[in-house]
Amino acid sequence: MLCLAEIFQDKMMLQREKKVSVWGKAEAGMEVRVRIQKVSAQARADADGKWKVVIPPLEASYSEELEICAGKERIVLRDVAVGEIWIGAGQSNMEFPMFHERNFQEEKKNVPQLLLRFFDVPEISYEGQREAFDYTNTGIWREAGEKELAYFSAVGYYFQKELANVLKVPTGIVGCNWGGTNCCAWMSREAVERTGKPWIDDYEKKWLELDEKQYWEQQNHIRLNDTGNPAMDDFSNFMLPQTPEADEIKDYMEKNAQNMELPQALSPKDIPGSLYEHMVKGIAPFAVKGVLWYQGEGEDKLGEPQLYEGMLKALIKDWRNLWNESALPFLIVQLPAWERWFGLENHGLNIVRYCQEKAAEGLERVWLSGSSDLGERFDIHPKEKRIVGQRLALLARGKIYGEEILCEAPRAESFILHKRASGSEKGELVISFSNAEGGLEIKGERLNAMRVFCAEKEPEFSARVEGNRLILAGDFPEGIPIRLAFAQDKWFQVNLYNKAQLPALPFEIQLEK
Repeated sequence: MLCLAEIFQDKMMLQREKKVSVWGKAEAGMEVRVRIQKVSAQARADADGKWKVVIPPLEASYSEELEICAGKERIVLRDVAVGEIWIGAGQSNMEFPMFHERNFQEEKKNVPQLLLRFFDVPEISYEGQREAFDYTNTGIWREAGEKELAYFSAVGYYFQKELANVLKVPTGIVGCNWGGTNCCAWMSREAVERTGKPWIDDYEKKWLELDEKQYWEQQNHIRLNDTGNPAMDDFSNFMLPQTPEADEIKDYMEKNAQNMELPQALSPKDIPGSLYEHMVKGIAPFAVKGVLWYQGEGEDKLGEPQLYEGMLKALIKDWRNLWNESALPFLIVQLPAWERWFGLENHGLNIVRYCQEKAAEGLERVWLSGSSDLGERFDIHPKEKRIVGQRLALLARGKIYGEEILCEAPRAESFILHKRASGSEKGELVISFSNAEGGLEIKGERLNAMRVFCAEKEPEFSARVEGNRLILAGDFPEGIPIRLAFAQDKWFQVNLYNKAQLPALPFEIQLEK
């Protein structure tokens, strides 16, 4: 009768220096005792047999035994490490496994000696899905090594590897992600109704067109719901490691037409609140240091990407409530640029990026990691994940672990238009940046991604940097409003950096006459 929640297994990890919750089921009313590192705690199972024991903070360790006892029943988990654990959350770019990552073959030969572990939360969106399909290859704690590194989230792996090298303790990632998912699925239904009503309306409209009984009877026979081997299927093996040309995609689709299944009008994973209920709640309140969030590529589907700021804030609050931590850290990857991919087009990601930045500004202990130089024009999945993971680790080191380092991307703070000097045909726009200690740098012969609009015209300009200032010199007419748009197009690659080699964040500003 005594059993543990799925995340508690041999070879697992526990968070150091923080109270740790352990939970499961036992006979109703039974006292359950948990012991590790010579400390113990106990709790009594409720009328439904549910129990949760909270044990005192633990010290970092490479190997411990976790003992759980209830009456004559006893469970011992072995090879339990204690260190730093983060949740790697979001959609496909967080899910993206090392198996498909550009540096995988090289990395397999150089897995660090420090202990790195990874747990992938099964991709479940409705009751009965777990029983209908084979999930034996997911919901497992894995140790980084030549055999199991392939399954690690690539962004998560590079993040934890960097942290482990600095902190000298075991580090773990709990992957709670699913490709192609929207924010509304990862938050409570109530929060979606408050902050993203159009997503609710869209769902209810689709639902009215379905036969409810028939819909749920069909789900266990739909292959796209068979998610027990994330990102390792034939289609992923074709699309993720490369950026195929249009003729290659056409050829693949023709050859595999009989074996391919068209997406449903409404997938269970698209239902507001579905992943919050069936994935996030399954791991809360497992003790972690914080959350890495990489999601948002599909938030312009309804043509209202401006909703994302409020929805992301609400999601963060929902998760913090589940963990009972009002300041649980979130590190957000601001989306890189892409123009189109596999029939999809970038319609409003500049607005989504703005919403990500405003969400980070509007909540405490939420920070933004820039990736404005890392996109691929015709692929929604950049193949280089190492830099993303390293930048997240740099941000964590500075904001969470207390290192005095430059860890945030340059952010435009003030704008001044200097009128033409006597005898000169050019004026100067001076943009001052924060997070630019030691000065800025333009990599290349000219500044990328900047557009200057004077009324309906785009005057030519030159760019130079002086310390933390970017100076644009051009024929800027006096008395006419000027609009600066930096990294606002569908496709761009920023080449303006600070001394930490972090690219400047996108911005748009209107300078009145």
